[in-house]
Amino acid sequence: METLVYFRLRRCTVAVCVALGMTVSTCVVAENGEPMTADEADQLRFEIKQLQLINKHQADLLQEMEGRLLQLESGQQAVPAQQQGQQTAGAEQQEVKKSADPSSSVENVLQEEHALFTDKFTLEFGFNYSHYDRKDLVLEGFLALDAIFLGDIAVDDVKADIFTFDITGRYNVTDRWQVGMTVPWVYRNTNFQRNVSGGVESEVSEAGLGDITLSTAYQLYKETDDRPDIVWNTSLKIPTGTDPYGTPTITKTASNGDDLTFPAELPTGSGLYSLTTGFSFVKTTDPAILFANIGYTHNFEGDFGDISSADGKQPGSVKLGDSIHYGVGMAFALNERTSMSLSLSQRISQESETQFDGASKQEVIGSDGNAATFSVGVTYALSDQWSMSTSLGIGLTPDAPDFALSMRFPFRF
Repeated sequence: METLVYFRLRRCTVAVCVALGMTVSTCVVAENGEPMTADEADQLRFEIKQLQLINKHQADLLQEMEGRLLQLESGQQAVPAQQQGQQTAGAEQQEVKKSADPSSSVENVLQEEHALFTDKFTLEFGFNYSHYDRKDLVLEGFLALDAIFLGDIAVDDVKADIFTFDITGRYNVTDRWQVGMTVPWVYRNTNFQRNVSGGVESEVSEAGLGDITLSTAYQLYKETDDRPDIVWNTSLKIPTGTDPYGTPTITKTASNGDDLTFPAELPTGSGLYSLTTGFSFVKTTDPAILFANIGYTHNFEGDFGDISSADGKQPGSVKLGDSIHYGVGMAFALNERTSMSLSLSQRISQESETQFDGASKQEVIGSDGNAATFSVGVTYALSDQWSMSTSLGIGLTPDAPDFALSMRFPFRF
């Protein structure tokens, strides 16, 4: 049998009863403080039930409105109200993942300056143009009294243009290991001039397959708040291009008797195997991306049937000088699709050595080099998979190209 407990309180205290977990039949209140009758208690129960239904309707309406707002922001189609809870949780997870993924502009920088392990396969088409212009002053005569020069003054001018078209494929074996191969096609054009007493000029061109490169990259450490992303890079260059050793020379004589000696053909490769290994580093900061790399290249010694431009076969071996290189720079993500980079790179090479059969090794004087380049680059994401990367390099030392223009189009699958 149900027992009614009456309190001399006003109706507004019903909320206290509900908060205390008491049923309406246990907590019944009269408006005037007097005990309520059974009809008044039934009326109060009805009013409370109506308020509960209104509150439930308002909660459902609020949940439905929140779901619609979430659908508009995420671009998804509407779903029934009973599925809003599940969709809300899924959308929140998608929003978290979206904020963690790098933008297309950041991915382009990682692709060009570091390594990108997010895509399964990348096919890249590249174009590079380099221009060299070297002028050497040649004195043909002698000094009289150690101060007065008697003879001819000539200026030897060599202008070289190198066009390289290549195709690069990169395959991610795992999310931390990448392998790749680059196949280049090279076109070279060199103009030789001897400017003395009227001068003499000649031009040589050559085109063909360059040296194929096999590469691999392994991510040693992923980027954290206190540590950059570190990748170990290794590449092997295969001498598939034509070598420069034993190339015959041509001597052209002008009407005034001046002679110009130049090679009969130009090489498209080095003729030797070389192994390069090094590390690259990337640290992402908002809004800049800092990157650096350092590496060492070892050129293997090779034997050739002729290593001299003189008449006749003079077999021997050639050992190109090893080199060390480094690069530092930064990139700025201008927006979701565009980024701009500034970098400095330098390669220091040792002198090369040659050895004729039956003779001792000799260093090639002047074969060492120091090539430093300052580069400005811009990358733009044409689509989610297709990008364009451009770079302009300015030579800072005589061994570097006067300028180099590069354009690359990676397509990610």
